[in-house]
Amino acid sequence: MDQQPSGALGFREVDRDGNPVPPETEGPEAAGTERSWSAPNPFIVLLWLLAAAMIAGGTAPLLSGPMIMGPSSGAIPLAYVVFTFAPQVVLAGFATLVFLLFWHAWQWQRS
Repeated sequence: MDQQPSGALGFREVDRDGNPVPPETEGPEAAGTERSWSAPNPFIVLLWLLAAAMIAGGTAPLLSGPMIMGPSSGAIPLAYVVFTFAPQVVLAGFATLVFLLFWHAWQWQRS
């Protein structure tokens, strides 16, 4: 009953002899199989892929736009709509790229 709590919950781990277990020996990586690198954030990887897709996807209609634009009758063709929004997509891709570079610099500065 004269046990002092450690941590916020008052729980301490002991071995079978009642000796406290140091925190360094906990978990599956205690056997010396520590990784030297951490897994990348999947959301950041997705943002890199999205930035590349926006830049490439917006540049393609801009380069082929004059060839697909022509006289049409009736409704507005989809190619015209894609050509109209392509500069904004490229700008968003470059803005995402700049944001990711600043984010990586900030993460590098923290470590």
